[in-house]
Amino acid sequence: MYAVLREDAFLGETHIVTGSGQGIGLAVATLLSQHGAQVAMVDLDANRLKEAAIEIKGQNAAAPLVVPADVSQEDDVQKAVAQVLEETGCINGVVNVAGVTRDARIAKKSFDDFKFVMAVHVHGTFLFTREIAAQHWHPMFKANDNQPLRDEVNRFVVNFSSVSARSGNIGQIDYTAAKGAIESMTKTTALEFAGYGVRANAVAPGPVRTPMLAQVPEQGVAAMEKRTLLGRLCEPEQMAATVAGIIDPRVSGFTTGQVFAANGGMYLD
Repeated sequence: MYAVLREDAFLGETHIVTGSGQGIGLAVATLLSQHGAQVAMVDLDANRLKEAAIEIKGQNAAAPLVVPADVSQEDDVQKAVAQVLEETGCINGVVNVAGVTRDARIAKKSFDDFKFVMAVHVHGTFLFTREIAAQHWHPMFKANDNQPLRDEVNRFVVNFSSVSARSGNIGQIDYTAAKGAIESMTKTTALEFAGYGVRANAVAPGPVRTPMLAQVPEQGVAAMEKRTLLGRLCEPEQMAATVAGIIDPRVSGFTTGQVFAANGGMYLD
């Protein structure tokens, strides 16, 4: 993967990336590592995480931490954040990428599938955001006499929404509901975390060439490509570059509470 920022853009920082065993999460973890960050890779599949970490280390990047966890489980997330803090002493931010789909039209959607999709997206985003604040950022705020942290340290939350949060998508009432919720959560996080010196933003991609999209029939993918003004899918590396630009305070240092519509023109708001 090519560099998109100065090589040491995130040197000395610790970034958590969920869902980083494959797809967008892996691309984000790789790019942040290549720009100097100590990345903590979180995914449910421990073996896949280990393989991904070896792959990143082999690309002239900082060796990531491997943190297997179920993002929808409170205990797992609490332990994951505690582990990262113990090993690094600091967490600059989190990129909440982890996601799943269980597609079925409303009349045939099981309640268990609906709850599962919501739990991974919404609960996972909430839990990591809360735990980093509770275990790290809020104690620093308290130690600063409850005064805003203005220490110029780069702190951030980047959440993943989707173009379908605005446009809807047949068979994905759970997924689209979760992504809409994440956009609202991002704005509330920006309001509440301003005193921590945290910028909270979200990305709303269009179709990205990932293992999740590989489940879609070829004709469906072709239809998605035609719906974008650019006439093509986004590559995971391109989405990772978007995330890196949001995280970098030199690029987006005055931006918080926003949703970046990185959808190739599929939806114009």
